[in-house]
Amino acid sequence: MSILTKKRKEGTHVAKHAAQTAAPKTGKKGKRVPLAVKVAGGLVALLLVALCGFTYLYPNVFPGVTVGSIPVGGMTRGAAAEQIMEESKPLYQDAKLSLTIYETTYDIPVRDVLESVDGEQSVDNAYAVGRTGNPFARMWDVIKAAVGMNEAQIAAQVDEDGLTKALEEIVSEALTEPVEPTWEIGTDTMTVYAGKPGVQFDTDAVRALLEDKIRLMDFEPYEVSTELTDAPAIDIDKIAEAVIGEPVSATVSKEDGKTIIPEKTGVQFDVEEARSIIGDGSAKSYTIPITTTAAKVTAEDLKTKLFQDTLAQTSTSLDESNTARTNNVRLAAASINDTILNPGDEFSYNGVVGERTEARGYKPAGAYVNGQVVDEFGGGVCQPSSTLYMAVLRADLEVTERHNHSFTVAYTPLGEDATVDYGNLDFRFKNNTDYPIKILAEQTNGKMIMTIVGTKTSDKTVDTRTEVLETYTPQTVEKKDSSMMVGQTRVETTPITGYSTRTYKVITENGKTTEVLANTSNYVKRDKVVYVGTKQPTPAAPQTPSGGETAASGSTGETTTGETADTASDTQAAS
Repeated sequence: MSILTKKRKEGTHVAKHAAQTAAPKTGKKGKRVPLAVKVAGGLVALLLVALCGFTYLYPNVFPGVTVGSIPVGGMTRGAAAEQIMEESKPLYQDAKLSLTIYETTYDIPVRDVLESVDGEQSVDNAYAVGRTGNPFARMWDVIKAAVGMNEAQIAAQVDEDGLTKALEEIVSEALTEPVEPTWEIGTDTMTVYAGKPGVQFDTDAVRALLEDKIRLMDFEPYEVSTELTDAPAIDIDKIAEAVIGEPVSATVSKEDGKTIIPEKTGVQFDVEEARSIIGDGSAKSYTIPITTTAAKVTAEDLKTKLFQDTLAQTSTSLDESNTARTNNVRLAAASINDTILNPGDEFSYNGVVGERTEARGYKPAGAYVNGQVVDEFGGGVCQPSSTLYMAVLRADLEVTERHNHSFTVAYTPLGEDATVDYGNLDFRFKNNTDYPIKILAEQTNGKMIMTIVGTKTSDKTVDTRTEVLETYTPQTVEKKDSSMMVGQTRVETTPITGYSTRTYKVITENGKTTEVLANTSNYVKRDKVVYVGTKQPTPAAPQTPSGGETAASGSTGETTTGETADTASDTQAAS
């Protein structure tokens, strides 16, 4: 070995020795802890001891703790309670609880379901921060509070009545059975909306959830778990049946005569095309092409024109001294008064007036029965029907059933009467105008008055003209009566002349006059029946003349009043 190499080795040894000599003793492993580390460790230990002591000995709510967003750190329990009660109201005054049930969200104002903040429980929640768990958990909570990372739960009391009311309103709307498809009519298209499924959910569970959220002042939105029942499929044939139709004008309620029932637009569409558009029905809505026709009379139009014109008014005379007959006329008129017919409606006299019975207040009065005038309940009710017929002719309404009397009556012109017999003969007509009509019926001052009000759409006026086709002159039939003296007579049946007639409506409109056949009537004649006495007078005993002329034997019998008076009386008294 060379000297140089040896020196190098010796130098290395010397260096190692020097290093070993300089290094402090650190125990068996040969290392020593730096003084700074010792100092730091000591400080940490002191801090832990101090923090632990603070954690276990601090009497108030720990610094930095908040109840919700309300700072209560460092406060006594009493002061914290006052702070919470003072500053909590703005936290819920405008807040809301949002529940989503199926596709709808319901908002409940918190102020309606929260009775008050529970200050005592809220303070307990704040005071509990840093006072539960092992020492290290407690100290960690204290540290987090100090840096604003520990928020205690604010507590509240539930307004049970307010919650019940709010929940009932939601349940009444959200808890549903399956809903049928609906549709909406536009000008050129119809939108068909798919049906909605039935929605069911546990209302008790929802209430319990809401109570917890209110107590914890937890106003985060919540979605309710629901069970759905499939929505009904779209039935285009059913929709077509309901939608397709001709336009219907606005009408008026027959109950009050004021409420306007809106018009209905006429709608047509191709059912097969609609079926193709809808297909499997998986979409929420569909647009179907349609053709619409507007109604003649809209609700707005009807509001300004309802019952504004008198279409016709007629009157006939009656003898009010015949109280039974007048009673019957008044009862019938009262039943008819204020009757409303919307366009297309049909009036039935028997249907409106009803059966003429004693129980309904009708009295026996003269009526034609088998060619004779006899008393029967409701006698006289043909005068209101005939007076109404006269008005119907002049209003140019469509008559669907009318019968003339067997004999002429005195209170109407020929061809303008209308007899009725409950269960047998009726008087019926339709409102063939574009607007509602109303019948006003009144018996007063010896008159039976009928007025038809409605809406005029032109300057049309209607009068009547009756032509006599044939006259049936009554004969006088004499019958012998042995109970009466020779020369005496008694009229059993008054004569009535018969006629065959045609009655026309004379219509003038826009300066042009036309005639339309209204009816043909046939009134039979009634012969005059006179009983003639055949009993011979008993011969008188001879007497000596005492001067002067001899008295004539026998005497003539009484005669009735003239035929015209009898006939008028008979026909006036009859139905």
